[in-house]
Amino acid sequence: MKKIPQALEEMLFDYLDGTLNAADKQRLETELSQNRELKARLDELQNVERWLSKIPLEEMPSRNFTQQVMGKLDQYPRSSTLTYRNGIFLLIGILVAVGLATILVSSGVFDSVQTTINLNQELPQKYIQKSLPPIALSGKLIVNIIILLNLGLAWLVLDRAILKPLFQRRMHAGH
Repeated sequence: MKKIPQALEEMLFDYLDGTLNAADKQRLETELSQNRELKARLDELQNVERWLSKIPLEEMPSRNFTQQVMGKLDQYPRSSTLTYRNGIFLLIGILVAVGLATILVSSGVFDSVQTTINLNQELPQKYIQKSLPPIALSGKLIVNIIILLNLGLAWLVLDRAILKPLFQRRMHAGH
């Protein structure tokens, strides 16, 4: 099938839409009677139009759809940070865990927990002559480090999830 010129293609669309003037319509109809390929293309377009008209629309967009979309373009996207309520729950959970760990450390539960890490277990003696010293770790030290990390996390959650939204609300309420 030969490629139909763009001008004739546009005339076919206008013919189907019913927007051709009388002179162009007469000229196109004579062209359709002489050109089988153009007639086949018109039949294809009519079949597509019939098929598309049978498909029910789910929902018609409202009359002011464009204005609604354009109005929402300036809005900022919703932040993906913690919500204020979830931030409070997370902060309370962290503080409870830190409090319990602090009570356990201060009561001496972890004082007797000692361990050593021996780094010489798998080293071939013919390549490394010196033996590495064992590293002694106390349970109290490990728990204190975990408590400090949790306190740092608590400060982060307090700042990001609670204080920042609180100050932003105050700032927007003042304007």
